[in-house]
Amino acid sequence: MATKPKMGKKNEVSSSPASESNDGTGKSGRDVEKEKDPKDGRVHHRVPVQLLVDYRANGHYLFDFCRDLGTGGVFIETKQPLSHGSVVELTFTLPDSKETLEARGRVIWVQSEVPDKNLAAGMGVQFDEFTAEQRRILQSFVNRYSGPTTDGTSNKTA
Repeated sequence: MATKPKMGKKNEVSSSPASESNDGTGKSGRDVEKEKDPKDGRVHHRVPVQLLVDYRANGHYLFDFCRDLGTGGVFIETKQPLSHGSVVELTFTLPDSKETLEARGRVIWVQSEVPDKNLAAGMGVQFDEFTAEQRRILQSFVNRYSGPTTDGTSNKTA
């Protein structure tokens, strides 16, 4: 069963003024990142996407696919998730921009497979470090794919 921490000030990814951007919404990158999703309490909105993520942890190089991605983190589907608190260095390429991003993160929750609920095994990784430019690129990607429809659901899948 998945265990997700409640998002609070302790778990927020810091955002420096250099990472603020104007994306046409009238909000800075910092304002967008700190809004909570009412459905799951996340501070950062995630979009459904399937892309290959290369990651390094404990001296091992691994790769798996992610299921969703946001400015605050990523869920990586894997039958062998790392333990809670593990530090990982990630590399991934955004599908529509072909930009390769590198980030450092930490495993903040681990999920076992639950076949009857269609839940895959994996781990939630919260981003700890991004350059301001990479954060801007990722925020732009999330904004492009998170436009709501009239029923409040996302109208795009990356």
